[in-house]
Amino acid sequence: MAFTLTPELTFLLGVGFFWLAIYVLATIFHLEKRGLDVKPLYFMYKSKALNSFLDRTAQKRRLLWKVWGNISLVFSIGLMVFSIYFLTNNLVRFFVPIGPVSPVYPVIPILTIRLYWLPYFFLAVAVIILSHELAHGIIARLEGIPVLSTGIVAFLLFFGAFVEPDEKEFEKASVLSRLRMLAAGSSTNLITALLVFLLMTGSFAPPAGVLIYDVTSGGPLAESGANVQRWDVIQAVNGTAVSTYNQYLDVTRNLEPDETLTLTILHANRQENITIVTDRSLSNSSKGRVGFEVGFVPVYSPSRFGLDQYTNVNLFFSLFWTYMLGVSVAIFNMLPAFPFDGEKVVYYPLASLVKKRKRELRWALNAFTWGLFALNVTLSIVLLGLRPL
Repeated sequence: MAFTLTPELTFLLGVGFFWLAIYVLATIFHLEKRGLDVKPLYFMYKSKALNSFLDRTAQKRRLLWKVWGNISLVFSIGLMVFSIYFLTNNLVRFFVPIGPVSPVYPVIPILTIRLYWLPYFFLAVAVIILSHELAHGIIARLEGIPVLSTGIVAFLLFFGAFVEPDEKEFEKASVLSRLRMLAAGSSTNLITALLVFLLMTGSFAPPAGVLIYDVTSGGPLAESGANVQRWDVIQAVNGTAVSTYNQYLDVTRNLEPDETLTLTILHANRQENITIVTDRSLSNSSKGRVGFEVGFVPVYSPSRFGLDQYTNVNLFFSLFWTYMLGVSVAIFNMLPAFPFDGEKVVYYPLASLVKKRKRELRWALNAFTWGLFALNVTLSIVLLGLRPL
């Protein structure tokens, strides 16, 4: 059996070499003296320069950051209300047929996120966490809350940043100051996501074909002998152009088994005509099957910069995952449950009003929110099955 170096395997090998190189270099050059703490599959870098950056940035445009801190408070309330509404409404839909249910799964690479998404996912994680933590740090310094350390941390495949405020000084600050700092992270993620969405809208042309995510093993397309791979694009079926997925479905709606098709496929920036013979669909034996999979973005949109086909796809999904993760983190980080920022955003104002049983209040908030989330996840898996992206 021939060994095939797939893109997924290449990525994992690259990750392995990265960690090996980091560990070797840190050991040889004693990088711990420069603030870099390296362990197998883990590193933390604390930077005084980042602390200085937070101070300078907070002082340069104090009015702007003060306004942003206040706007963030408004955003945080809206995001929190929406997060609770979404989980509650989604839970009701499992039992009452008032609309489609949205599956809710924890983010677990490989288990709930397919392997080929990992490079885009971890790039998006780095962008979102970095912007999130820097926003916390800038508002903290604006409000006079000392920052003990700022830096970058990584474990296995997860990369991010951290800002560590002085907890004693944080607790001494006014409730409004604490709330501004806590709210800034999610609000910045939301704005980052919206800016990325605008960038995507302006950078990519209308759809130009159906994007192939995977070629089905043993299917007609795989058996044709043609060199078709992930991120190739079907642009025509029997000479009929298919720019969108709905157009493709219209053309192939009455496809039967043993039917000969000519597919025009964009491969490595060149159009190629491929002839296949359909076989029987696994879900409906009377229907014909081409033998490929599509994902949640089923079309290919070329960029307006004249880039090659696969660069276009990589750029699009890098931006798309940053947008999607930015919106998700902005919403779910405002859930009133530990360890999310939303828990303290709710707790601090309530604690200033309630004189007794503050611990019980905090436990009740966490139990309600985590219970709501757990029910959504459990019912999603039990009733809908595990559907990795």
